[in-house]
Amino acid sequence: MKIKPLLVRFSGFHHNIRRIEEGATLMRWLSPRPGEKILDVGCGDGFFTERMARKRAEVIGIDIRSKALARARNRASGSNLVFLEMKAEELDFPENYFDKIVSFCVIEHLQDDEKALRLIARSLKPGGRLFLSADSLSSPGLKAREKENHRKRYGVNQFYSREVMARKLEQAGLRPERDQFVLTGSMALWLTRLSWRLDDLGPVLRPLRFIGYLLLGTFGLIGLKLAEPPPDRRNHGLTLLVEASKPL
Repeated sequence: MKIKPLLVRFSGFHHNIRRIEEGATLMRWLSPRPGEKILDVGCGDGFFTERMARKRAEVIGIDIRSKALARARNRASGSNLVFLEMKAEELDFPENYFDKIVSFCVIEHLQDDEKALRLIARSLKPGGRLFLSADSLSSPGLKAREKENHRKRYGVNQFYSREVMARKLEQAGLRPERDQFVLTGSMALWLTRLSWRLDDLGPVLRPLRFIGYLLLGTFGLIGLKLAEPPPDRRNHGLTLLVEASKPL
């Protein structure tokens, strides 16, 4: 395998220490099944979208970044997998169309998250499920300056608490079913700070960032498992995961 494709593959969203547990948990909750119609909002390079299609679900991935969609189309193809350029705030699908909708840390970047949630609710079948993750950055010990730097660095418009997310879901006509914080302890915060430093490295140092991601993704996960946070820390975290349903 050539070095450049390898760097692209392993330096993306799904190999970042901040995203590994998030992606694995949402995919487990989603549990794609043959014949289900699934929408991936903000699919990026199609890493997770492809895995949904492998389960023989009928999957559509949408994103606003043409380069990411080009990588997604190059990654996988099939009659049950389609990629479209579309904004989350402008979802254009029939009412009551999808069985499940999933979105990996996209909602915090939207200009109008409430409109997007209303369109998601409209697109879901009665009884359908929404699975999403969002930046929370509610971890104790996180400095206000770090939150503001994160907001500017990644174009974040809103951080979500359990209460804020539940309210927005309910206003959109969705019923919160369960939620979970990931990256919840002091070890997770320390590793996240390291990953932020890696993200700040310029293009010339991209190979170093690649190596750093691999090290964090390997030894960092071991450290997180060994440093299980106390119960009182599980009410806060860097990322919030939510499952919601559309009432019958």
